[in-house]
Amino acid sequence: MRGTSRLLPLQSMTALAVAVLLVAALPRLSFAQQEERPVFVIVERTATTGPESTQEQYATLARDILPKYGARYLARSQHNMLLEGEGAATPCCMAILEFPSQDAVKRWYDSPENREATKIRQSGAKFRLIAIEGLPRQK
Repeated sequence: MRGTSRLLPLQSMTALAVAVLLVAALPRLSFAQQEERPVFVIVERTATTGPESTQEQYATLARDILPKYGARYLARSQHNMLLEGEGAATPCCMAILEFPSQDAVKRWYDSPENREATKIRQSGAKFRLIAIEGLPRQK
């Protein structure tokens, strides 16, 4: 019995050391996993308040800005169909963008060139933009 009681503190200390190492590694593991998940931005024009040429001007700017942040359009449409839920499908302009990470989305959205383009976009319409995390990339 005495030998067992001496091992218990050593086992407890070993377990504690392993737990500390795992906790210390979690932020790095979590960060690595986030970097491997794409992020999709859903853009929905909810109201048009100005001429369509304003949105065309914005679209030209957006096409040039997105690749700088590793992003691309997956879909852009003015022909949308509501499959479930209340209300009508937005009759105009939805897009889905793909970014390599949440960090890339933040850098794009907060970038000086996007802020300037956003002023143009918002001068002629109201929008909702939603970023959703995708599934991990398969290796």
